[in-house]
Amino acid sequence: MHDLRPAIAPATTRLGQLQRGRGAGYLAALAAGAQAHDDLLQCVLVDPRRDRELEHRARYYGELLVAVDLPLEPLLAPLRSAPEGVLGHDVLAAAFALGHAPVRELLADENTAEPLLAGITGCLWGERWARAVDLPPRARAHWLRLDLQSADSARSERRPAAPTPLAGLSVDAVLELARGPQPVRRDRLLGELCARGDETTRARLAAVVTEDRVLERVRLAARALGLLADERLLPLAEDLFAREDVFEDPERRLPAELRMRRACLAEWTQHLPGPVALPLARAWHERGGYFRVVAGALFELYATATDRRRLEAFVAAHADGEVAIGDELDALARLGDPASVPLLAEVAATTLASRARMRAVRALSFVPQHPLARAVLREALWDAEDEAAELACAFAAPTDEAARRRIDALAANPLVDAELAARAAARSSRS
Repeated sequence: MHDLRPAIAPATTRLGQLQRGRGAGYLAALAAGAQAHDDLLQCVLVDPRRDRELEHRARYYGELLVAVDLPLEPLLAPLRSAPEGVLGHDVLAAAFALGHAPVRELLADENTAEPLLAGITGCLWGERWARAVDLPPRARAHWLRLDLQSADSARSERRPAAPTPLAGLSVDAVLELARGPQPVRRDRLLGELCARGDETTRARLAAVVTEDRVLERVRLAARALGLLADERLLPLAEDLFAREDVFEDPERRLPAELRMRRACLAEWTQHLPGPVALPLARAWHERGGYFRVVAGALFELYATATDRRRLEAFVAAHADGEVAIGDELDALARLGDPASVPLLAEVAATTLASRARMRAVRALSFVPQHPLARAVLREALWDAEDEAAELACAFAAPTDEAARRRIDALAANPLVDAELAARAAARSSRS
């Protein structure tokens, strides 16, 4: 069950909208009530997400389970022996946190199968949607075991060390300090290396990027050379970016060391000044592979109006979600051209990747005066992604009663993240 990849229904259907996590699907299911049960059940049992680590559905489907009163038995039958971490457990945990009586009775029932109880409780613990005191005895015992395991593996906090004087250190000694845990200290190190900037320093930094095997040193050296607008790493970057890298095939997978060095070279390009980096992005974007990945990140930082059509063409060609388009969407957001609105609205409606939809919503938030943008932003109040709903809160019309009720509900929802709760509370009619 967990490994099945479902066929995704068209974006114009209720099932297709629910599978995508769209606000339109949420509203359609609410309006349909019991007639939406089969669609909702299919989404929960056969996880439709492309990326189960980054895309969220538990709150979205959990709210709908409660709202349309989905019968539990068809859902529980395949979940009783399922491994922990499947979407169905997370959805039931969300319903529990919302106070849904049938799920609360399920967790209190001494006959509930152990895998089912552990799966639901594990999500409640991981998301902090419940406290131990809120749970019935068996679930509470499992929650406490998880908490004890977490406490045992937690590191004790240390006081930050006093800043290390850097002026008298060698380049290698400064780079070695990058292996510490404090990001602020790494910023000091980067500033020190850039302040030197002489040819001896640059040559040593280039040698580290080319030969060193320690990620922290290589990354810091690459960033410093980028900020210094030093282009001597370009031949190495083009060589590694062009290498074949099929992660699923050990025979064609880039070795770990080269993968690390390639990632640091990508960071080097992102620290180059715009006049140097943007021509690279334009030259690399159509080459595909890792060249396209790097170019997308550079366009996000430096794209100009002359790049809009190129970016739109790429997004339109890959809106199905099989190829990541997030950086290109963010570049269009930064450009903020109303001419991009129809494409962005189409991506928000059809993409199979909810993170891409969220970024399309964010891009539309830069042109909220456009009617299509307003419609998408309103729909996003009911989106599966908290970030999309958070953006949408700022654009709800005071006269839109349904939107106002939704914002009020989000402000009181125990499942949403702190940022969305705060934004909704600030915009709530009760504030």
